[in-house]
Amino acid sequence: MGGESLVAFDLDSFENVTQRLMAAESEREICEIAISEIPSVFDVALGALWLYDSDASELQLAASTERADEVFDWSVTYRPGNSLSWEAFEQDEVRTYSELDAERSQYNADSPVSSEIILPIDDYGVINIGSLAAVEFDDETIRLARMYATHVQAALQKAEREHDLRVQRDRMERFIGVVSHDLRNPIHVVKGRLELARQTGELSHLEDAEAGVARMETLIDDLLTLAREGYTVDERTVVALGTLAERTWGMARTGDATLTVEASIPVFGDETRLKQVFENLFRNAADHAGEDVTVWVGPIVEDDTAETGTVGEQDTDRVTGFYVADDGPGLSPDKLADVLSVDRLSTGDSGLGLSIVAQITDAHGWDLSVTESRAGGARFEITDGTKPVSPFHSW
Repeated sequence: MGGESLVAFDLDSFENVTQRLMAAESEREICEIAISEIPSVFDVALGALWLYDSDASELQLAASTERADEVFDWSVTYRPGNSLSWEAFEQDEVRTYSELDAERSQYNADSPVSSEIILPIDDYGVINIGSLAAVEFDDETIRLARMYATHVQAALQKAEREHDLRVQRDRMERFIGVVSHDLRNPIHVVKGRLELARQTGELSHLEDAEAGVARMETLIDDLLTLAREGYTVDERTVVALGTLAERTWGMARTGDATLTVEASIPVFGDETRLKQVFENLFRNAADHAGEDVTVWVGPIVEDDTAETGTVGEQDTDRVTGFYVADDGPGLSPDKLADVLSVDRLSTGDSGLGLSIVAQITDAHGWDLSVTESRAGGARFEITDGTKPVSPFHSW
């Protein structure tokens, strides 16, 4: 290692960068500040930051210094087993290399980088600081580099919290709007029918008033569910799809509706939350298709979307989810985005029920979609998206 120069560290530049990082509002801005100032803080030309994409299971390049862009004219992506950077990220371990030519697990064995320090930033990703010439990262420089990465991590955490707060605030504003809208309609019905009953003496008007009260009770139940329990997923257990649907059916106040469980599979999830999913879907079917609606529940088998048949042991590996379908009027395409979005609360006759379904399935990490059933009604599909769901595996 003899002959390598020590990497310099400029404390004034470091303090300036720290202030700018904590004032930054977005992830992109934080990455650009952290990397663009590496030459002034460490007096080396090469620097880059990779952010972890959990869906793709890879580290994706988010920012790099001008000199790094000149040296590398291609985007670098790190994946399990393909680089020193991935090893450092996976093991949450700072790595320093003064002679990278001797390291055979580099991403690029012909890389012109001679010396490098790799700094994990928790679950967010890694920062690489390097030099084309051989340099030495002494203990003090490594300590300061760790501190640099810690400040970048703190800025990313702050930006993430502020983003989550903005999302929650926006959801609350939409929530208040939906509640005021949905409660106002049945209140008007009750007031109008009571006034007609007083004027005419016809007690039949009270039936419509009673329906308005029932609608308000449903909305209030949904509000209490949201306020008390939120959309979090607690303890997951394996439950039978058929048993879960049948136990929930009686709680959904579905009148003369008919439930048919076409096949059952094991599902790994929060049983309490799943009951809320089924109750709201059953109630939605009855509200839109009438009290004599027919509802089918069953597994979704890969390459087979029919709402019928059984699932044998040989088919369980092909199960990708489950569905709840009905023979009602279905949902028009222009309403689908509103009723299923986890970032929006549905308005109109759907109330909060389908929004709660969307939130709970999203909390499980599952996908929710809706299409047309074989009877022309609505078919709600809940799938894992990337893994088989028979059962939904613990992850």
